[in-house]
Amino acid sequence: MGKAKLDLPMKTYIRRIVRIEERPFCFIDLLDFEVDGIRYKMTHGTFRNKISQYVRNGYAQLEYYSGPAFYSLKGISFIKPKMGMTDHRMVVPSVSSVSSVSFIDSLPADKHALHDIRFRFRVDNIWTVISANHPELRQNDISKDISLEPIVTHDLTIKTTIHHTDTVSVIVGCSLHPVAVDVKRLMRLSNALTRVEERLLRYIECAPLSLSFIPDHESWTVIMWHFGTDSPSEYTGEKFEVAWEDGQNALFRMYTKDLNGVTRIRKELQEYHNKIFDDAIEEKLPIFIKMRAVPKDA
Repeated sequence: MGKAKLDLPMKTYIRRIVRIEERPFCFIDLLDFEVDGIRYKMTHGTFRNKISQYVRNGYAQLEYYSGPAFYSLKGISFIKPKMGMTDHRMVVPSVSSVSSVSFIDSLPADKHALHDIRFRFRVDNIWTVISANHPELRQNDISKDISLEPIVTHDLTIKTTIHHTDTVSVIVGCSLHPVAVDVKRLMRLSNALTRVEERLLRYIECAPLSLSFIPDHESWTVIMWHFGTDSPSEYTGEKFEVAWEDGQNALFRMYTKDLNGVTRIRKELQEYHNKIFDDAIEEKLPIFIKMRAVPKDA
């Protein structure tokens, strides 16, 4: 696809990230994205050329470096996570010395956990039905997207947005209490996502029978998640952050994290992909597959 044809959908998607998701963006966000039901792809080189143009003409601005460079719309700034009084960072341009396999294999099996999980799914005409029948739900002045009040349950904060394109985005925030890979905690996540399904069903219960359907969360597409582990013991050294880029699909990070007043080292894989939740779990968390295979009454 020509670079000129990418311009409008790229800007639309950037506005969605910055204004709706309220976060800066990096090249990984734009390698494979969707606007108005159409999927777009670009290379890292194309992104560099486009973002350089946007920075020069005043449309975007560089925010900070944290592995890759992060950008925002001009005039909208985000604060880089603070690393403490001493601030030591090292960014490795490639992951030649640390493969994704060795990185994951080095994590304790009983400490694997997920956090900052982002889902997406589509329901035809959901935006029209909700906007027509629920005027109390405020729409974004620019995008017309509808953001629901967050659901806070079991240390999870879940934000749901119904986009004007009939795509629904669900963000699960749980950085301080990651979802560990065991039956109890994965059920906690599953139960919380079921609440999102039920809530959306209530909003569209007045719709025709053909629309009154919200897909099961196991079939939602995982757009991104952080997968990793925290050190079992407290860390007392200097604060630091290390990042590796791995091609186009992942970012490796190791950094210090303040968890309720205790500093630990967090190692994580920040993955961007487009797989349904069930498939992503099966690929990444084989331990959970074995657990699920055990009959409930066993």
